[in-house]
Amino acid sequence: MSTIILSITHPVEGSVDIISEETDVVIKARWPFDLETDEWVDIVGRFRRSDLDDLVASVITQPGPHTIELGQDYLTLEGLGEKFLFDLSRGGVVPKRLMLQFPLALLQELRAATTRGDS
Repeated sequence: MSTIILSITHPVEGSVDIISEETDVVIKARWPFDLETDEWVDIVGRFRRSDLDDLVASVITQPGPHTIELGQDYLTLEGLGEKFLFDLSRGGVVPKRLMLQFPLALLQELRAATTRGDS
């Protein structure tokens, strides 16, 4: 069973959804690159849930960027004062990357969700 543990929505359209799937999490992002020209960044990454739990805890307690990877999927998070950097990338024939900044409160919300063991 899949459960969204955090959804970050764009003010106009689009979102980043972090979905729990048993022992993994899937991050699905559809984020506008340019709404006027209807250009979007669509990217999906899959990671072990335990790795995401450790990543979020590290970002909250230790300075600097922290990264997890699984296959060709990479997620880097970095605390930036009252915000955090979210950098999701996928290698392969057609590499993709989405870098965004979000309020730190959303990272703390993700930490609470992973600590509860939502699934």
